[in-house]
Amino acid sequence: MIRPYIAAALFSLLATTSAFGGELQQVPQQIIVPIADLDLHSAAGQAELRTRVAMAASTLCRPGWMTKSPDSEFAMRYNQQIHRACVGRLTDRALARINPG
Repeated sequence: MIRPYIAAALFSLLATTSAFGGELQQVPQQIIVPIADLDLHSAAGQAELRTRVAMAASTLCRPGWMTKSPDSEFAMRYNQQIHRACVGRLTDRALARINPG
């Protein structure tokens, strides 16, 4: 059951920002997703929560090197797969923190 005293869903991702072949630097990022206006006991409220969390995860899962235009179709598809997997994992992790049951 989702606890009613939760005012915001908070999750973070250690994003690696680097150019290929450059030094790796870990930069913690986080986005606060407001949920106070949602009825988390309804299906519509839970669906909106999942949408908000997925949008925040999508923002966190896009490192600087991924925003550059890929040089091939393979690179484009590879970046899309990495992005989708990251968004899925991060969304599931954040929702599990909100609803530990």
